[in-house]
Parts: sequence; structure tokens; C-alpha cells
Amino acid sequence: MQPIRKILVALDHSSLDSELVDYAQFFVDISEVTTVHFMHVIKVSLSTQMKKEFPNLEKDTLTQRTKQIEAIISEHFKPKRNVEHFFNISNQENRIKPIINAIKKEGIDMVMVGSKNEHNGSVGTFTQRIARKSPCHILSVPVTGSLHIKRTHGLNKMLVPLDFSDHSKQALERAILIGARIKDPVEILCQNVYTVPSGYHYSGKSRDEFAKLMKKHAVEHYNEFIATIDTKGVKITPIFSDNINEDKTSDIRDLAKKEDVDGIIMGSRGKTAAALLLGSVAEKLVSHENKVPILVVRKKDDHENFLSRLRKL
Repeated sequence: MQPIRKILVALDHSSLDSELVDYAQFFVDISEVTTVHFMHVIKVSLSTQMKKEFPNLEKDTLTQRTKQIEAIISEHFKPKRNVEHFFNISNQENRIKPIINAIKKEGIDMVMVGSKNEHNGSVGTFTQRIARKSPCHILSVPVTGSLHIKRTHGLNKMLVPLDFSDHSKQALERAILIGARIKDPVEILCQNVYTVPSGYHYSGKSRDEFAKLMKKHAVEHYNEFIATIDTKGVKITPIFSDNINEDKTSDIRDLAKKEDVDGIIMGSRGKTAAALLLGSVAEKLVSHENKVPILVVRKKDDHENFLSRLRKL
């Protein structure tokens, strides 16, 4: 499993910044992180005439914004162990590009972004674009994410969607590692959402009969899968869900709500350029309104191999 040593926290000078910094502190305490890069991209666009009339305006704006965000970091980032942390502010038209460049330049293992719910039930485009383009793990933290942690005192119940692939294995191993670092009892719910094929009736079986067969196969795959995992004594509970409405993300969200989980950890499994290696289920889950943090674990070599294939086209 790839370690998470360096993380980047993307701040946007909103009320969510303190939430993100709080959660960054919490994540440091339950992980192997050694370095935290806080980053803010500001857009100070002045005309030539404005620059002549107010030659110090851009510099003064950046200085003021820097002080404001550094004050938030100073107040909310107090991890239990010593880690390096840095703050960088950038004045750019494009808010995404500087963050992606910093991820590549600094060798970032995970980027943390805020998830703001919009009127249509989706998160902001900034979060979606970062999630799509980042060549590393993505942790999406919703509004009140850190308040939830303070209320529950940690990640006592995590949900890991499984499809029995190497990607979901990496996600489960990450959840187990987090669980093993938490002193309180932790439970990991492993959810497999199985789908009854549309042509089931050609088998001569009813839908319920075929669904039972699909579940039986899912249970067998799970038993083979979990036998290869070192659970480190963490409680693992398998759950098998029938994908009746043909939307796996809704099954995941429904279970997360029903079980009142503290976080979702899932592997990315992108196969198309459209998903940019995030994976259709992971992308849809991150893009939708969520009440708990979602960590999408991705393999760096996936992104590198994908870019290599693109260059050959």
C-alpha cells in the first residue's frame, strides 16, 4: 500500500477553511503524514490603469489574505505530533492549475478539498475538477466535517465499498491502517453492491431467485477476498446490497446514512478518459452532496500509465 506522507490542503478563504484545517490536524493524528502543504489561490485581476493608480494594491491584498489564512492555520492546526507544514499563496487566473502543479512538484500523496453543497444537490465545480485531475488520493471534506469528528471523537465507523479489485483492496487496507491507529473500537463496513443482469429471465429464474444467486457469488468472492487481508484486529462487517435502482452510489449513500458512518473510503477504478481515472462510481459519489468525508484512494501508477497511453495517441 502506498503511504501518505505529504498532503496538500486547498483553502479558498471561506468559512470552510477552518473545517479543513481542523480535519487536516485530525488526519495527521491518524496517519503517517509528515508534511502538510496549505495552499490558497487568489485572483487579483487589475487593469493597467488600476495598477498605475494603485501600484501596491496587489501586494497589499496578497499580504492581507496571507495574514488571514495564516491566523486560521495557527489557531486550528495543532497536531499531537510534530510535522512540517507550509503555506503558499498564489495569484492566478486559473485556480486549478497551480494546485495540480504543486501536487506534482512537491510529490503530494493526498489532496484535501472542501465540499460545498449547491442547490442542485451537487458539490462545487472546483471540488469536482480537483478530484478529476489530481494524480493522487483525494479527501473531500463537507461542511461540518470537522464538527462531526468532534462530536463522535473520531472515525469509529467507516464504510468501504468493495468490488474485490486491487483498487478496493487498497482502500480497505487504508481503512484498516486508520482503524488500527485509533484507540477507540472501530468498525469497518465492507459493502458490495451486486447487480442482477437485465437478461436474468432467460435463465428461467425470477428476479428474486437470481438476486439470491448473485448474493451467493458475492459472499463467496468476499470470503476469498478478505482471506488475503491483514485486518490487524479491526472489526470488519460485510454487507451485500441488491442494486435495485441501478445506481450504486445511491446504495452507498443510503447505507452511509442508515449506519451513520463517520467516513467513506473507496478505491478509484477509472477506465475511460472521461472519468480521468477517478472511476465512474467514485466520481459520482464525490460530485454528489455528502454528509461525511470521502477518501478516494488511487494508485499513482494508474495515472502515470494513463498519461503514457495518451502521449502515444
